[in-house]
Amino acid sequence: MESTRSCFALRRRVDALVATALVALTGCAGDRPWNVLVVTFDTTRADHIACYGHPRAKTPNIDRLAANGTRFDRAYASVPVTLPSHSTIMTGTYPMFHGVRDNGIFVLAERNLTLAEILADAGYATGAAVGSFPLIARFGIDQGFELFDDRVAQRDEDFLGERALPKTRFFFDERPAGLVNEAILPWIREHRDGPFFAWVHYFDPHQPFEPPPPYDQLFRSDPYLGEIAYADECLGVLLDELETLGVAGRTVVVVVSDHGEGLGDHNELTHSILAYNSTLRVPLVISMPGGAPRVVGTRVGVVDIVPTVLDLVGVDVPEVVQGTSRAADIRGTGATVPGPLYAETLSPRLAHGWGELRVLYEGDLKLIYGPRPELFDIDDDPDELRNLVDRRPEDGEAMRTDLAAFIESHRSDDLEAAVEMDEATRAQLAALGYVQTGAPDTVELEEGLSDDGVPPQDRVGDINDLSRAKQLLFQGYPLVARDIAESLLATSPGNPAYLELLATAEVELGRLDEALAVLRSMGDYVLGGDQVKGLMLRIGTVLLYQGDAASAYEMAEQSLAIDPQPEAFYLQAMACSRLGRADDEMRALQAAIEVDPDFTPARTNLAIRQAQRGDREAARANLELALSSQPYDPRVSYNYGAFLVESGDLAGAALRFERAVELRPRYLAAWLALATVSAELGRWDRVHEIEGYLDERAPESREAALVRELGEEG
Repeated sequence: MESTRSCFALRRRVDALVATALVALTGCAGDRPWNVLVVTFDTTRADHIACYGHPRAKTPNIDRLAANGTRFDRAYASVPVTLPSHSTIMTGTYPMFHGVRDNGIFVLAERNLTLAEILADAGYATGAAVGSFPLIARFGIDQGFELFDDRVAQRDEDFLGERALPKTRFFFDERPAGLVNEAILPWIREHRDGPFFAWVHYFDPHQPFEPPPPYDQLFRSDPYLGEIAYADECLGVLLDELETLGVAGRTVVVVVSDHGEGLGDHNELTHSILAYNSTLRVPLVISMPGGAPRVVGTRVGVVDIVPTVLDLVGVDVPEVVQGTSRAADIRGTGATVPGPLYAETLSPRLAHGWGELRVLYEGDLKLIYGPRPELFDIDDDPDELRNLVDRRPEDGEAMRTDLAAFIESHRSDDLEAAVEMDEATRAQLAALGYVQTGAPDTVELEEGLSDDGVPPQDRVGDINDLSRAKQLLFQGYPLVARDIAESLLATSPGNPAYLELLATAEVELGRLDEALAVLRSMGDYVLGGDQVKGLMLRIGTVLLYQGDAASAYEMAEQSLAIDPQPEAFYLQAMACSRLGRADDEMRALQAAIEVDPDFTPARTNLAIRQAQRGDREAARANLELALSSQPYDPRVSYNYGAFLVESGDLAGAALRFERAVELRPRYLAAWLALATVSAELGRWDRVHEIEGYLDERAPESREAALVRELGEEG
């Protein structure tokens, strides 16, 4: 039976929706309602955008929006963490109201009212496409969206481009901005008559920094800028499509970031641990139809986006919204007087057991309250280098009192105190360093100021070292990563994230016995064994490619003893293939699909084997299922192309190979296949284009040599 408090919250939400529906479609001066496009750039600092003053930034599309719209020069996130900040962006409420305080551990509760729900009740079609794991539907951010495309997992291939490796993940699942566009653009075209609300999320500027060509070369010395430039290019595709569809003149466009990136400022390389403006100040540009260029220098928060958008499109702002509309600033009809602004990071406590930080901006001052309070005059000291807490104790105490009052007045009476984590999420968060060793299964929250615990400023160096080591492993430098892991373990013995880091480095160095010893030291690791399972599969894969298929099979068996998972069955199938055990291979592939019907590597391999055995209809059916399940998996397109070659459909095969290289430009096997089919079709111009591409990108590769031979024939 629902509590009285829950019933009250439900009643309040229903009343807000009814009030919104009563004014639906009445705004915008009697014309058709304006569409709304919100584009969120993950992990993007304001000072790394050209129109905000960075001399090397390449962001022409954000800049053109700013040149014709409103650029907010002092915009701030509420939390330097993806899911909590997006929850504020989408609800117009502070974290102590919407209840989301960190990635993965929390879910945006149904009691919240989102911008998508408000606009849907006002007659809008609603669609979204996101680029990373923290924003998938399971975390509740999908509320109110008819379309919510969160197919973010991208499987890695081996060095031959032929198999999907069960790779230990040190970064969140993500998909590049170009594929996010692919997911949302057909929906926008379908709803061109409007009104529509589209949310597009680009994760690319988040670590690891690996911009695609040509930005990897243009920004070789600063790949973070390269990632932002690539995301900006994809924003340009969206804006151009609005022009092509003839709807740009009636669409409100919002571009904002969820938070920034430390980049070494205040000794923080990444984000989430500290609460300085390096990770809290974000770009915010809002363009409305018929608007004039403006720069607003007064303080604004991402909490203000919901009321501002609703004001611009003529929909009443529900009382539950805590932000303030800045529509008058955008229209040029007045200047909004900024009130106090709140921010926080509880991640140091929730993820690592340290102290937490709460922030209040008020007037010229900023208070960061926690185990070591800091007070800054951010007008006089924008880089937050001079802590005034001892020099101006009266100001510090007044700000502390105001901060406590702000929290109390903006908190929700319906905030759920404990949030349970499922085993898979908990394990992945631990591998990423988001959950501490021995952390409880539930999170207990007591709202209010706290100054206990270790100052996060004292431990941010550990997070920096962990981040460096993950990036080094990602880039192929396991020796240095191993040294960092050993150093970290000296300060925190038994830490699961550090142990996995060490074991993975040992695997990459080919020191399998040492990696196994690390695994044994982890014992019956309680996080579902996911770290252990992943490392076993990694070791098994290395054994397989070293020619020891029997040992690889045994390693898969040990992993399956912990938990039957598709990756382990898949490794078994690969080992059976090497051992000549064809029937066992088929059984293992079938078992993988039974556990996870969307596990495309197994389904694709099964289709290949079925085709080889003459069962072409079954093969085609499985390939089509794999393609519909994972349309952004380049290996599926590649293998479907190979199937079509064997079926005699060379034109169809060429389309599939084109799709494979579009999805993964470094897919050498697919480039070779495309060149071969193009030669058979007499498309010699395409062959020579591929030849030039491979000569530039992989001149020493076998594929480049074979394409050069083809080119000589044509």
